[in-house]
Amino acid sequence: MTRYVIRRLVGLAVVLVLVLTLVFVMLQKAPGGPENAYLGVNPTPERRAAVMAQLGLDQSLWVQYLRFVGSMFTFDFGNSLTTSRPVGEMLWQRLPVTLELGLVAFVVWTTVGLLLGAVAASRQGTAFDATVRVGSVIGLSVPSFWLGLVLVLTFGLYLPGILPSSGWVAFGEDSLGNLRSLVLPAFTLGIGSAAVIARTLRSSMISELGADHVTFGRAMGLSEGTLARHLALRNAIIPTLTVVGMMLGTFIGGAVLIENVFNVPGIGQLIVNSFLSNDYPVAIAGTFWTASIFLVTTLVVDLLYFAINPRIRAQFQNANAGGAR
Repeated sequence: MTRYVIRRLVGLAVVLVLVLTLVFVMLQKAPGGPENAYLGVNPTPERRAAVMAQLGLDQSLWVQYLRFVGSMFTFDFGNSLTTSRPVGEMLWQRLPVTLELGLVAFVVWTTVGLLLGAVAASRQGTAFDATVRVGSVIGLSVPSFWLGLVLVLTFGLYLPGILPSSGWVAFGEDSLGNLRSLVLPAFTLGIGSAAVIARTLRSSMISELGADHVTFGRAMGLSEGTLARHLALRNAIIPTLTVVGMMLGTFIGGAVLIENVFNVPGIGQLIVNSFLSNDYPVAIAGTFWTASIFLVTTLVVDLLYFAINPRIRAQFQNANAGGAR
Protein backbone atom coordinates (compact mmCIF):
# COMPACT_ATOMS: atom_id res chain seq x y z
CA MET A 1 0.00 0.00 0.00
CA THR A 2 2.81 2.40 0.90
CA ARG A 3 4.56 1.79 -2.41
CA TYR A 4 1.31 2.43 -4.27
CA VAL A 5 0.75 5.72 -2.41
CA ILE A 6 4.30 6.87 -3.14
CA ARG A 7 3.90 6.05 -6.81
CA ARG A 8 0.66 7.98 -7.02
CA LEU A 9 2.14 11.00 -5.17
CA VAL A 10 5.09 11.08 -7.58
CA GLY A 11 2.68 10.97 -10.49
CA LEU A 12 0.66 13.83 -9.00
CA ALA A 13 3.79 15.97 -8.64
CA VAL A 14 4.81 15.26 -12.22
CA VAL A 15 1.41 16.25 -13.55
CA LEU A 16 1.48 19.49 -11.53
CA VAL A 17 4.88 20.36 -12.96
CA LEU A 18 3.58 19.70 -16.47
CA VAL A 19 0.56 21.93 -15.83
CA LEU A 20 2.77 24.72 -14.52
CA THR A 21 5.12 24.33 -17.47
CA LEU A 22 2.23 24.62 -19.89
CA VAL A 23 0.95 27.74 -18.12
CA PHE A 24 4.44 29.26 -18.16
CA VAL A 25 4.87 28.62 -21.90
CA MET A 26 1.43 30.05 -22.66
CA LEU A 27 2.23 33.20 -20.71
CA GLN A 28 5.54 33.59 -22.51
CA LYS A 29 3.82 33.32 -25.89
CA ALA A 30 0.82 35.48 -24.98
CA PRO A 31 0.67 39.05 -26.32
CA GLY A 32 1.63 41.72 -23.84
CA GLY A 33 3.02 40.75 -20.47
CA PRO A 34 2.65 41.23 -16.71
CA GLU A 35 4.76 44.38 -16.86
CA ASN A 36 1.98 46.15 -18.80
CA ALA A 37 -0.05 46.45 -15.60
CA TYR A 38 2.68 48.73 -14.21
CA LEU A 39 3.81 50.64 -17.29
CA GLY A 40 0.78 52.78 -18.03
CA VAL A 41 0.40 54.62 -21.33
CA ASN A 42 3.45 55.31 -23.55
CA PRO A 43 6.15 54.20 -21.09
CA THR A 44 9.73 55.26 -21.65
CA PRO A 45 12.41 52.60 -22.31
CA GLU A 46 13.92 53.40 -18.91
CA ARG A 47 10.58 52.87 -17.18
CA ARG A 48 10.08 49.56 -19.01
CA ALA A 49 13.57 48.36 -18.07
CA ALA A 50 13.00 49.27 -14.41
CA VAL A 51 9.68 47.42 -14.25
CA MET A 52 11.14 44.38 -16.01
CA ALA A 53 13.95 44.28 -13.44
CA GLN A 54 11.46 44.69 -10.57
CA LEU A 55 9.42 41.72 -11.77
CA GLY A 56 12.47 39.60 -12.61
CA LEU A 57 11.56 39.51 -16.29
CA ASP A 58 15.03 40.67 -17.31
CA GLN A 59 16.52 37.34 -16.22
CA SER A 60 17.00 34.30 -18.45
CA LEU A 61 14.00 32.19 -19.38
CA TRP A 62 15.34 29.22 -17.43
CA VAL A 63 15.78 31.28 -14.25
CA GLN A 64 12.27 32.69 -14.64
CA TYR A 65 10.87 29.18 -15.04
CA LEU A 66 12.62 27.78 -11.95
CA ARG A 67 11.50 30.78 -9.87
CA PHE A 68 7.98 30.37 -11.23
CA VAL A 69 7.69 26.65 -10.36
CA GLY A 70 9.40 27.13 -7.00
CA SER A 71 7.04 29.90 -5.97
CA MET A 72 4.01 27.73 -6.74
CA PHE A 73 5.23 24.74 -4.74
CA THR A 74 6.19 26.97 -1.80
CA PHE A 75 2.77 28.70 -1.99
CA ASP A 76 4.40 32.08 -2.53
CA PHE A 77 1.79 33.54 -4.86
CA GLY A 78 2.79 37.18 -4.42
CA ASN A 79 0.42 40.13 -4.82
CA SER A 80 -2.13 40.98 -7.44
CA LEU A 81 -0.88 43.36 -10.12
CA THR A 82 -4.20 45.21 -10.28
CA THR A 83 -5.28 45.37 -6.62
CA SER A 84 -1.92 44.84 -4.81
CA ARG A 85 -3.70 42.43 -2.47
CA PRO A 86 -2.12 39.07 -1.54
CA VAL A 87 -3.15 36.50 -4.12
CA GLY A 88 -3.69 33.79 -1.51
CA GLU A 89 -6.15 36.02 0.34
CA MET A 90 -8.12 36.69 -2.86
CA LEU A 91 -8.32 32.97 -3.65
CA TRP A 92 -9.37 32.02 -0.11
CA GLN A 93 -12.25 34.49 -0.31
CA ARG A 94 -13.48 32.94 -3.57
CA LEU A 95 -12.82 29.29 -2.71
CA PRO A 96 -15.96 28.70 -0.53
CA VAL A 97 -18.22 29.75 -3.40
CA THR A 98 -16.55 27.38 -5.86
CA LEU A 99 -16.54 24.52 -3.35
CA GLU A 100 -20.19 25.04 -2.44
CA LEU A 101 -21.28 25.06 -6.08
CA GLY A 102 -19.13 22.05 -6.98
CA LEU A 103 -19.98 19.93 -3.94
CA VAL A 104 -23.72 20.62 -4.06
CA ALA A 105 -23.83 19.75 -7.75
CA PHE A 106 -21.70 16.66 -7.08
CA VAL A 107 -23.83 15.29 -4.24
CA VAL A 108 -27.17 15.94 -5.94
CA TRP A 109 -26.28 14.75 -9.43
CA THR A 110 -24.20 11.77 -8.31
CA THR A 111 -27.17 10.56 -6.26
CA VAL A 112 -29.49 11.09 -9.22
CA GLY A 113 -27.11 9.29 -11.60
CA LEU A 114 -26.67 6.30 -9.29
CA LEU A 115 -30.41 5.94 -8.70
CA LEU A 116 -31.27 6.21 -12.39
CA GLY A 117 -28.55 3.76 -13.41
CA ALA A 118 -29.50 1.18 -10.78
CA VAL A 119 -33.23 1.34 -11.49
CA ALA A 120 -32.71 1.27 -15.28
CA ALA A 121 -30.50 -1.82 -15.01
CA SER A 122 -32.99 -3.65 -12.78
CA ARG A 123 -35.78 -2.78 -15.26
CA GLN A 124 -33.85 -3.48 -18.44
CA GLY A 125 -35.96 -3.27 -21.59
CA THR A 126 -38.77 -1.24 -20.01
CA ALA A 127 -39.92 2.25 -20.92
CA PHE A 128 -38.07 3.63 -17.89
CA ASP A 129 -34.82 2.06 -19.08
CA ALA A 130 -35.30 3.50 -22.56
CA THR A 131 -36.01 6.94 -21.09
CA VAL A 132 -32.83 6.83 -19.00
CA ARG A 133 -30.75 5.75 -22.00
CA VAL A 134 -32.13 8.47 -24.25
CA GLY A 135 -31.89 11.09 -21.51
CA SER A 136 -28.28 10.18 -20.76
CA VAL A 137 -27.36 10.52 -24.44
CA ILE A 138 -28.95 13.97 -24.50
CA GLY A 139 -27.21 14.95 -21.27
CA LEU A 140 -23.85 13.90 -22.69
CA SER A 141 -24.43 15.63 -26.02
CA VAL A 142 -25.45 19.08 -24.81
CA PRO A 143 -22.45 21.38 -24.12
CA SER A 144 -22.63 22.82 -20.61
CA PHE A 145 -21.85 26.38 -21.71
CA TRP A 146 -24.64 26.27 -24.32
CA LEU A 147 -27.10 24.87 -21.78
CA GLY A 148 -26.08 27.58 -19.33
CA LEU A 149 -26.67 30.33 -21.87
CA VAL A 150 -30.08 28.86 -22.74
CA LEU A 151 -31.05 28.80 -19.06
CA VAL A 152 -29.84 32.38 -18.56
CA LEU A 153 -31.93 33.50 -21.52
CA THR A 154 -34.97 31.48 -20.47
CA PHE A 155 -35.13 32.50 -16.82
CA GLY A 156 -33.79 35.99 -17.37
CA LEU A 157 -36.03 36.99 -20.28
CA TYR A 158 -38.99 34.64 -20.63
CA LEU A 159 -39.48 33.38 -17.05
CA PRO A 160 -38.21 36.23 -14.84
CA GLY A 161 -38.59 35.97 -11.10
CA ILE A 162 -38.81 32.17 -10.87
CA LEU A 163 -35.09 31.53 -10.44
CA PRO A 164 -32.20 34.01 -10.58
CA SER A 165 -30.47 33.75 -13.95
CA SER A 166 -27.22 35.28 -12.66
CA GLY A 167 -25.54 36.49 -9.50
CA TRP A 168 -24.92 34.91 -6.14
CA VAL A 169 -26.32 35.15 -2.61
CA ALA A 170 -24.14 34.00 0.28
CA PHE A 171 -25.63 31.39 2.61
CA GLY A 172 -24.95 33.58 5.63
CA GLU A 173 -26.94 36.45 4.14
CA ASP A 174 -30.00 34.52 2.93
CA SER A 175 -30.09 30.71 3.05
CA LEU A 176 -33.15 30.44 0.78
CA GLY A 177 -31.69 32.94 -1.66
CA ASN A 178 -28.45 30.97 -1.64
CA LEU A 179 -30.28 27.78 -2.59
CA ARG A 180 -32.21 29.55 -5.35
CA SER A 181 -29.00 30.99 -6.80
CA LEU A 182 -27.49 27.49 -6.77
CA VAL A 183 -30.20 25.76 -8.81
CA LEU A 184 -29.35 26.79 -12.37
CA PRO A 185 -25.53 26.66 -12.18
CA ALA A 186 -25.63 23.34 -10.29
CA PHE A 187 -28.05 21.91 -12.86
CA THR A 188 -25.84 23.01 -15.74
CA LEU A 189 -22.69 21.76 -14.04
CA GLY A 190 -24.01 18.34 -13.08
CA ILE A 191 -26.40 17.02 -15.68
CA GLY A 192 -23.69 15.70 -18.01
CA SER A 193 -21.87 13.96 -15.16
CA ALA A 194 -25.11 12.38 -13.95
CA ALA A 195 -25.58 10.96 -17.44
CA VAL A 196 -22.08 9.42 -17.38
CA ILE A 197 -22.64 7.90 -13.93
CA ALA A 198 -26.06 6.51 -14.87
CA ARG A 199 -24.75 4.87 -18.06
CA THR A 200 -21.70 3.44 -16.30
CA LEU A 201 -23.66 1.92 -13.42
CA ARG A 202 -26.36 0.60 -15.75
CA SER A 203 -23.83 -1.17 -17.97
CA SER A 204 -21.94 -2.62 -14.98
CA MET A 205 -25.13 -3.86 -13.32
CA ILE A 206 -26.44 -5.46 -16.50
CA SER A 207 -23.13 -7.28 -16.84
CA GLU A 208 -23.30 -8.42 -13.22
CA LEU A 209 -26.92 -9.56 -13.55
CA GLY A 210 -25.76 -12.01 -16.24
CA ALA A 211 -22.88 -13.37 -14.14
CA ASP A 212 -22.81 -16.95 -12.87
CA HIS A 213 -23.22 -16.11 -9.19
CA VAL A 214 -26.38 -14.11 -9.95
CA THR A 215 -27.72 -16.94 -12.10
CA PHE A 216 -27.08 -19.32 -9.19
CA GLY A 217 -28.92 -17.00 -6.82
CA ARG A 218 -31.83 -16.84 -9.24
CA ALA A 219 -31.92 -20.63 -9.35
CA MET A 220 -32.03 -20.69 -5.54
CA GLY A 221 -35.23 -18.65 -5.68
CA LEU A 222 -33.98 -15.21 -4.74
CA SER A 223 -36.12 -12.34 -5.96
CA GLU A 224 -34.91 -10.05 -8.73
CA GLY A 225 -34.85 -7.13 -6.34
CA THR A 226 -32.60 -9.02 -3.92
CA LEU A 227 -30.30 -10.09 -6.74
CA ALA A 228 -30.04 -6.54 -8.03
CA ARG A 229 -29.44 -4.89 -4.65
CA HIS A 230 -27.25 -7.42 -2.85
CA LEU A 231 -25.34 -9.14 -5.64
CA ALA A 232 -25.25 -7.09 -8.84
CA LEU A 233 -25.15 -3.59 -7.32
CA ARG A 234 -22.44 -4.45 -4.80
CA ASN A 235 -20.00 -5.50 -7.53
CA ALA A 236 -21.14 -2.96 -10.14
CA ILE A 237 -20.60 0.00 -7.82
CA ILE A 238 -16.82 -0.61 -7.64
CA PRO A 239 -15.94 0.44 -11.23
CA THR A 240 -18.51 3.23 -10.98
CA LEU A 241 -16.62 4.73 -8.05
CA THR A 242 -13.73 5.57 -10.36
CA VAL A 243 -16.07 7.54 -12.61
CA VAL A 244 -17.65 9.23 -9.58
CA GLY A 245 -14.23 10.27 -8.31
CA MET A 246 -13.27 11.71 -11.66
CA MET A 247 -16.57 13.58 -11.70
CA LEU A 248 -15.74 15.22 -8.35
CA GLY A 249 -12.64 16.78 -9.85
CA THR A 250 -14.64 17.72 -12.93
CA PHE A 251 -17.25 19.49 -10.81
CA ILE A 252 -14.58 21.66 -9.19
CA GLY A 253 -12.72 22.33 -12.43
CA GLY A 254 -15.85 22.73 -14.53
CA ALA A 255 -17.04 25.50 -12.26
CA VAL A 256 -14.55 27.79 -14.03
CA LEU A 257 -16.81 27.97 -17.07
CA ILE A 258 -20.15 27.84 -15.29
CA GLU A 259 -19.23 30.63 -12.86
CA ASN A 260 -18.64 32.99 -15.76
CA VAL A 261 -21.90 32.05 -17.48
CA PHE A 262 -23.99 32.68 -14.35
CA ASN A 263 -21.82 35.47 -12.88
CA VAL A 264 -20.93 33.44 -9.78
CA PRO A 265 -18.05 35.07 -7.83
CA GLY A 266 -15.86 31.99 -7.44
CA ILE A 267 -12.31 31.10 -8.36
CA GLY A 268 -13.29 30.40 -11.96
CA GLN A 269 -14.59 33.90 -12.53
CA LEU A 270 -11.50 35.32 -10.81
CA ILE A 271 -9.19 33.34 -13.12
CA VAL A 272 -10.91 34.53 -16.29
CA ASN A 273 -10.99 38.16 -15.15
CA SER A 274 -7.32 37.94 -14.19
CA PHE A 275 -6.29 36.71 -17.63
CA LEU A 276 -8.33 39.46 -19.26
CA SER A 277 -6.59 42.11 -17.14
CA ASN A 278 -3.11 40.54 -17.46
CA ASP A 279 -3.05 39.95 -13.70
CA TYR A 280 -0.82 36.91 -14.11
CA PRO A 281 -0.05 36.14 -10.43
CA VAL A 282 -3.77 35.66 -9.73
CA ALA A 283 -4.36 33.75 -12.96
CA ILE A 284 -1.41 31.42 -12.38
CA ALA A 285 -2.24 30.78 -8.72
CA GLY A 286 -5.90 30.13 -9.56
CA THR A 287 -4.88 27.66 -12.26
CA PHE A 288 -2.52 25.97 -9.82
CA TRP A 289 -5.22 25.70 -7.15
CA THR A 290 -7.79 24.31 -9.59
CA ALA A 291 -5.36 21.72 -10.95
CA SER A 292 -4.29 20.77 -7.43
CA ILE A 293 -7.88 20.26 -6.24
CA PHE A 294 -8.62 18.10 -9.27
CA LEU A 295 -5.49 15.98 -8.84
CA VAL A 296 -5.90 15.56 -5.08
CA THR A 297 -9.50 14.40 -5.40
CA THR A 298 -8.44 11.96 -8.12
CA LEU A 299 -5.65 10.66 -5.87
CA VAL A 300 -8.06 10.14 -2.95
CA VAL A 301 -10.46 8.20 -5.16
CA ASP A 302 -7.63 6.07 -6.54
CA LEU A 303 -6.53 5.19 -3.01
CA LEU A 304 -10.08 4.34 -1.96
CA TYR A 305 -10.52 2.24 -5.09
CA PHE A 306 -7.27 0.44 -4.31
CA ALA A 307 -8.39 -0.18 -0.72
CA ILE A 308 -11.86 -1.58 -1.50
CA ASN A 309 -11.08 -3.54 -4.68
CA PRO A 310 -9.13 -6.75 -3.94
CA ARG A 311 -8.53 -7.35 -7.67
CA ILE A 312 -6.56 -4.11 -8.04
CA ARG A 313 -4.51 -4.91 -4.93
CA ALA A 314 -3.76 -8.40 -6.24
CA GLN A 315 -2.70 -7.07 -9.64
CA PHE A 316 -0.41 -4.48 -8.04
CA GLN A 317 1.15 -7.06 -5.72
CA ASN A 318 1.65 -9.53 -8.56
CA ALA A 319 3.27 -6.84 -10.71
CA ASN A 320 5.67 -5.94 -7.89
CA ALA A 321 6.46 -9.60 -7.27
CA GLY A 322 7.16 -10.11 -10.97
CA GLY A 323 9.41 -7.06 -11.06
CA ALA A 324 11.32 -8.27 -8.01
CA ARG A 325 12.07 -11.57 -9.72
